[in-house]
Amino acid sequence: MSKSKMDVESLLEQIEIMREELVDIGLRDGLTASSTLEYSQLLDERIKVYQKMLKDT
Repeated sequence: MSKSKMDVESLLEQIEIMREELVDIGLRDGLTASSTLEYSQLLDERIKVYQKMLKDT
């Protein structure tokens, strides 16, 4: 397996974990809480990196 493919798969695993954590944060703090919005933005950035990696491979 190539390094880039491993990187893409690792990033996808991180994204899935972050999605689960975002749901937990949203349920705990509320969907409009600053903690939820900040974590959502972090997740968005990871997703953008993942999409770029897919496009570049």
